[in-house]
This record gives sequence, C-alpha cells and structure tokens, in this order.
Amino acid sequence: MPGPDPLLSAKSVSRRFGYSYAIADVSLDVHPSEILLLIGHNGAGKTTLIRLLAGLLHPTAGEILRPDSVGMVAHDSMLYESLSARENMRFFARLQGMHKTARIDELLGDFGLAEHADRRVATYSRGMVQRLTLARALLPDPPLLLLDEPMTGLDDSALNRVRNILSDLRADDRAVVLATHQLADVLDVASDVGYLVKGRLKAIEPIDGRNARDITLRYREIAQHD
Repeated sequence: MPGPDPLLSAKSVSRRFGYSYAIADVSLDVHPSEILLLIGHNGAGKTTLIRLLAGLLHPTAGEILRPDSVGMVAHDSMLYESLSARENMRFFARLQGMHKTARIDELLGDFGLAEHADRRVATYSRGMVQRLTLARALLPDPPLLLLDEPMTGLDDSALNRVRNILSDLRADDRAVVLATHQLADVLDVASDVGYLVKGRLKAIEPIDGRNARDITLRYREIAQHD
C-alpha cells in the first residue's frame, strides 16, 4: 500500500544570490508525522532553505509544494515589543481571520505564558520571547511547521514544553522541518535527519535511535567527501 502524500515537497530547488548558490538542487519530501532535522555548519544554507520552504524566498529554479497553512519560526521573532503577549496573539489571529480567543488562551497556557500574558513583550526574557514566537506560529493550527533554531534561549523547562508539543504534533499527523545546532535537545522527538553541506542536501536518513555524537560523526563523514 502506498503511504500518504507528502505535506511538503521540494523538487530540484536552487537559490542563487548574485553568482553564488546558497541552495543547489535540493529535493525532499516531508510526510505527515515526520519531523525532519536539518543540520549543517554555519553558512551551509539552513536558514535559506527554511525561508524557501516557507515561501519567504522564491527559488531561482525548481518547485516547492506546500499546504495553504504553514507555521514559521525564524531568527526574528516578528513580535511587537510594545504590545503584550496577548495583544500580539490577537493581532496575528486577526491577520489570519481568527476571532475566537480560546485558541490564544490555550496556546499561552501550553507555553507557560498565561501568567505573563498581559506584560509587554519588551519585558520578556529571550526564552519567553522564543516561547511566544512558537505559540504564534501554532495559532492557525497548521499541518506544517518550519522552525529555524527554535530552541535558542530556552531553559530546561521550556525545552521540555517544546519537545512535548513537537511530540503531540507528530502524533497528530503534522509535519515539522527544524533547522538546529542543538541536536541533543530534539533527537528524542525527531524522525529523520538531513545533512546540508554547502547548500546541497547530501542525504536524508532515519534517526533510528542514534545519539547526537553519532549523527555529528556521520555529518563529518558526509561533509569531508564534498
């Protein structure tokens, strides 16, 4: 029996800036219940690929098929610091045609922000901002979530919250693509790992219980042949 159709599909995608290719001939499929980790050295193209997959950049060549609703966490939180967390969530909800507040309250609670919901974001710690950014990305209940270094600035408690939410998304047949340097924090919830070397996706492999050291060594093995 064939499996489900991919929620995200990239076919021979390249992106050039001037004469240099940041992403070159990348193809991937991400199916429901898959969490794909993208790993690579600084400058390998992780952020550019995430932005391409999200539709924030257009490919120079190739094609990307994605669902209508995509949640995105980038390096920039895109939050308004002069507004409270609740006001930010309400603003982004209205932009997406959402008018019920129950979803906002649910997400603020899930990320441990309910008690701080009416504080201005300017008073938040880096970890609280990151949690709020993740909550905002989940507002439309998207089938696909694209995350660029989402664990940055999170303490152990917040990391556990995020891991639990990622596990719930996977169990609910959602798909996640996650670019990270913090392998050890997410290996227990991820399904696959992709090795990005100088803009090329060299391989995608199941994690199969491997630890961060094993995967790092595998990346070095792949990269040294480039």
